[in-house]
Amino acid sequence: MPNLLWANLIDLYQPPEIERAELGQIVNKSYLPLLKVFAQNRDYRFSLNLPGSTVELLIRAGFGQVIEKLAELAERGQIDFTMTPKYQPVMPFLSDDDIDRQIEAGNRICKRYLGISYSPKGLFSPFLAYSQSVSKATARFGLKWVVMDDISFPNGSANGTLFMDKSAGGVVLLPRHRELSDMLEGNIWAKKLPRSASEYTQIAFQKCAGDKYLITAVHAEYFGYRHDGRHGLLRALYGDNKLKKVTLSELRTFIKRKEFTKPVEGAAETRPNDIKRKKPFQAWQNDSNPIQQTLWQLFNLAAAEIHNAGAKGDPQHARAREMFDSASAGVNWLMASGNPHWNSAYPLHAADDLAIAVFVLLSSPLKAKEAAIAQRQKIYADIEQLEKSGEVKKWQRSFLRANNIPFERFFGKLEAGQQTDVAKNP
Repeated sequence: MPNLLWANLIDLYQPPEIERAELGQIVNKSYLPLLKVFAQNRDYRFSLNLPGSTVELLIRAGFGQVIEKLAELAERGQIDFTMTPKYQPVMPFLSDDDIDRQIEAGNRICKRYLGISYSPKGLFSPFLAYSQSVSKATARFGLKWVVMDDISFPNGSANGTLFMDKSAGGVVLLPRHRELSDMLEGNIWAKKLPRSASEYTQIAFQKCAGDKYLITAVHAEYFGYRHDGRHGLLRALYGDNKLKKVTLSELRTFIKRKEFTKPVEGAAETRPNDIKRKKPFQAWQNDSNPIQQTLWQLFNLAAAEIHNAGAKGDPQHARAREMFDSASAGVNWLMASGNPHWNSAYPLHAADDLAIAVFVLLSSPLKAKEAAIAQRQKIYADIEQLEKSGEVKKWQRSFLRANNIPFERFFGKLEAGQQTDVAKNP
């Protein structure tokens, strides 16, 4: 059996609004045990998404040891860092200026705490959201590749080829294998839960029969926090000789065949029907979802007022812009989707930040401030009504039924207190 190149990306993102108690459990059950696996095996290397907001969160919450251990692994050459926007927005929704500012902010934080070992060669677009603006941002920062979901590839399988985006100077597009990533995490979308590394490897060779490589992207919290003992599976896979472990940056040197392609817009949360209906970002922008729609109205209002304030030299501009950037996190819309994810704390926090950002601007007219407050109040009122009426549960059950996901696979996690079972990034 020939070797299959395997590049694994581990995502450590956690939203700044997460409760410290939950963060502590994720750190102790997932992050630290995972890092121990790599610390004990110097030849194990991986690609890593570590947003600036998560670096600040871990340090602020008293979990700076995670950053220290990551720095040690990076000094040993075991980590291939990605470059990514600080607050993990859905990049296709942002202007180029907003994208660049958040990437630069994230870079400053990571360089401060990780030193010269932080030297990314590729971009991680939060939620693996792709549009041409993502590839162009990759090129602007002099990066060589961007990781994305395989749903954005017209032909699905890579067939041993690396594709490039001609519109962005030949940036290499690295497709995450969605099905095998889901299986490795064991999330609600997983069609099968392999019980051993050998079983997973066997399935991987079947799924990638015509390919030379496999790319997975997984959230660290699934290993230990969401699934007890799952570190063993990852450790065994890294020790499996049938899989040739490489980083995403190294993959470019192993796969010589490269072709230009025109990928479609999409993300990790995009479903095939979304592509057919030309609604690739339905999870964040559902025309039938009043919470998302009002939150976008408030977002656009804040963006316009902050832009005007900058042109006028408003002394509160920097403060308002930071609140705007924080509120732009894609998880705030995703957690208001009900497809199937729901946690009202996220859209409410975003609504607060966006409204206050407009309110603190000295140059913002009273009419704009009143509109921002009214939109915030509407979000609060609509969320209360939806939760009381049981409408949210109807959304969730309808979505699960339409996607053939057993209710207990999702709602069982809620009963266990793990309400945010979501591809936060992707």
